[in-house]
Amino acid sequence: MAKKGYTDKTTIENYLLSEVDSTMDDQIDSWIEAMENHIDKETGRNFVADSAASERLYDGDGDREIFIDDCVEIEKVELDDEEIDYFAYPANETPKISIAREYGKFTRGRQNIAVTAKWGYSAAVPADIKFACTVLVAGIINNAADTGGEVKSMSMGEYSVTYKDAKQTSDFDNVKNILANYRRMTD
Repeated sequence: MAKKGYTDKTTIENYLLSEVDSTMDDQIDSWIEAMENHIDKETGRNFVADSAASERLYDGDGDREIFIDDCVEIEKVELDDEEIDYFAYPANETPKISIAREYGKFTRGRQNIAVTAKWGYSAAVPADIKFACTVLVAGIINNAADTGGEVKSMSMGEYSVTYKDAKQTSDFDNVKNILANYRRMTD
C-alpha cells in the first residue's frame, strides 16, 4: 500500500520543532503509511477519496434505503443490472453514506446492487486527521530517538510512542478523541 497523504515529513518536523535527518526519509514514509493504516482501521474510514470512480456491490434487503461505504461522489446505481434513480444521503454534505429510492425498494438479493462512486471520506484530508497522524508519527520518532528530558511512553497498536513534554502527551490524548469522533458506526 502507498501513503495516502495524511501527513508529511515537513509537517512532522514542524510539530517536533526539529529537523529529522534525511537518511530517515524511507523509515518516516513507512511510519506515516503505518499510522495512516492504523487511523483507517481505528475509524473504519479512508480519509482521502479515490480520484477515479469504481464499482462496489451491496446486498438488497427489501428496504427503500441501504447504507454504503463513505463516498464523495456517486456516478450511478444499478439494481439487478439496470440503472436506477436514487437519492444520496446526507443530501448536502459529504461523505455520502446511504442511498434511497423514492418509489420502490431495493429487491432482496446477494450483491444485486452495484454502486459506482469515488470512495472515501473527503476529497482532502480533514485537518484534525492530519494533526492526528502527525502526532502519532512524531511519537514514533521520539521513541526511536533518545530525546532526553521528561519522557512518557505509550503503545499505539504494535508501535511504541514517546512524548517529551506535557503538551505532546496531551496531544496524544486528543488524538484518541479525534479518532473516536470519526469512528464509523456499523450495523
